[in-house]
Amino acid sequence: MEVCGIERARQMLVVEAPDYVSVRAKLSWWELGEGAADWRRIGAASAAIGRNGLSPLKREGDGRTPAGRFLMGTGFGALPVPPGRWPYRLADAHDYWVDDPGSPDYNTWVRYTGDPAGLWQSFERLAITPYRKAAVIRFNEAPIVRGRGSAIFFHVWSGPDSGSAGCVTAAEQDVLRVLEWLRPEAEPAMAVGTRQELLRLAPFAL
Repeated sequence: MEVCGIERARQMLVVEAPDYVSVRAKLSWWELGEGAADWRRIGAASAAIGRNGLSPLKREGDGRTPAGRFLMGTGFGALPVPPGRWPYRLADAHDYWVDDPGSPDYNTWVRYTGDPAGLWQSFERLAITPYRKAAVIRFNEAPIVRGRGSAIFFHVWSGPDSGSAGCVTAAEQDVLRVLEWLRPEAEPAMAVGTRQELLRLAPFAL
């Protein structure tokens, strides 16, 4: 199970799945106060995860959301830019996230004006409706391991029973609430797991 460098995180998104096969999950977001253990819940919402549930051993194409703790990456999507201070990139028809394990661009955001099918065997277009408001979940980086999984985002769902290819999803208003709340200096992270795993990953949330 991947655990990124979140020791300095003062904001935490917590995604609790009831088991390893369910699509529905619970999302809450927390902020650290003055004390080292003074975590306060700021909000909560329904969420959904991968169409095949959750996995501590995520692999490309398995339809599962990775379990673990991961730093949050840039927000992205369409106009309007959400209020707040979290970095946000506008995505258009030339923005792709590469999920071709055979490519040196694997698990990275690339802008390309040519035919993407001639460059990669598999890729995600970032200017699509579910990604109209989204943020990168920094899974499988530093180093990037080919085939371990790619393009893991927090984005707008199609509904509570519509599982993703491995992303964490929520209603658009809840994605926006989170994007507006995130602050760069708080070094926010996301903890994803079953209740048993969250006893270690985010015990303050249980």
